Amino acid sequence: MRSDFAPWATSLIRFAQIAAEMLAVALVPRLGLGRFGFTVFLPRPVHEAIAAELTFIEAMARRALFLIAAARGALPREVSPSKARPASSGRALPDAPARISAPLFCLTEPDARRRIGKKVPPPTPNPGDAAPPLTEDTLLPTARLVRRLRALETVFLDPEANILRMRRLLAPGPEAILSRRGFEAARAASDNAVNFRLLGQVQGLVEGALLQMRRDTG
Repeated sequence: MRSDFAPWATSLIRFAQIAAEMLAVALVPRLGLGRFGFTVFLPRPVHEAIAAELTFIEAMARRALFLIAAARGALPREVSPSKARPASSGRALPDAPARISAPLFCLTEPDARRRIGKKVPPPTPNPGDAAPPLTEDTLLPTARLVRRLRALETVFLDPEANILRMRRLLAPGPEAILSRRGFEAARAASDNAVNFRLLGQVQGLVEGALLQMRRDTG
């Protein structure tokens, strides 16, 4: 199961990759990322602007990975082999040093269709527990924004590993990876006309690729 693209489409996909990386790099100084950490809190307007840009970049990166994976073809999911436990020597091994790993980039988007389950009535709010209203002067923590940017960094540093992950996601069903809701959220997050148009063009390639793969599966 794979998709074929014209040369101009392949160039567009590559351009989308580069554009996503450039937009992500531009967020580094805005989050104060450096050798000694990052800016822990940001004013609400700045925080919301960066969050919106991350939403756009994530959607662009996912679609570029999806299209490259579709061009190369789906792969069966990898079955992890069972590891035999080594025989005990009777001596305790020293603890391995802790590794700080980068967060894994999420390749899938929430589906527009939600499962309907038993509705649980919301708890009755207590007026005394109400949080103060947010204002433009409110400082918001940036840790989650930094994690999202770090996850994107893994895509740009090692695209092949993420393309491989995406190819394995294609086999069970390509329709379950990206969603129209994810595209609409990313489109609403950008007010740049060039980026807006690029995302629309990439989304058009995604829809064409899905159509080709549906035909392959009959």
